[in-house]
Amino acid sequence: MNPIRLGRTILFLLPYVLVVSGVLAASKVAGAPGGSAAALQALGIAAIGGIWIWRRDRSDKH
Repeated sequence: MNPIRLGRTILFLLPYVLVVSGVLAASKVAGAPGGSAAALQALGIAAIGGIWIWRRDRSDKH
């Protein structure tokens, strides 16, 4: 696989990885004592991935 195609694949998949890993991390630490701050940080990472997906989708339609 050439480097350009590999880079495009990584940039395509990265926001989805952020969303999934953020939600999974938040669900894991939410039950721990004092884990609410870590859960909010993990959900923040998931939100960044979601915004990235939304912006990329909007820019592809124009």
